Amino acid sequence: MTKIALTDAERLLLANQYEILSLLKQDDSYAQMARNLRDGHKWLYEQHATTISENLPESQVEHVLNILGIYSDLRDSYQSLSDKSGIESHLVTFPGFDGNNEAELLHFAQALSTNGNYSETIGKTARNSHMPTTDMYNRMIDAWEKLGKPRYPLSREQIMNILDARIHPSNRK
Repeated sequence: MTKIALTDAERLLLANQYEILSLLKQDDSYAQMARNLRDGHKWLYEQHATTISENLPESQVEHVLNILGIYSDLRDSYQSLSDKSGIESHLVTFPGFDGNNEAELLHFAQALSTNGNYSETIGKTARNSHMPTTDMYNRMIDAWEKLGKPRYPLSREQIMNILDARIHPSNRK
């Protein structure tokens, strides 16, 4: 989270927006926030309106989108396979990101699902894997890239190759 320093003009604009919200929602807490902003009670309004999350770096956005795309293709391809032997169904389900070490990735996945992107892969609520996933997902992405970045439908062999990379640093080809 980044702390935001508000100029007087920004405080006035925000105060006006809170005043409008108080009228629309018939909620005095918005009116109080507008007063705090207008009156310059920084300590009071800072508690509610002066932090914002950093933008997620593009490399992390690409990482999340790649792994979600891979899991979407794994799940859909698995469902269409006639021979599923050697592949456990739970392995093609996206396990999420670690809430302690990858919270920004977990929150981005949740935002994607909330906005209707990858919601079938992520689910209604993004899963907390309760373990760091970056290394595992990087191995899976490497395996996927070595296969030529195939898309749905993946063959049984391609699915197994990508899933093997979850555990093994050097995957079979």
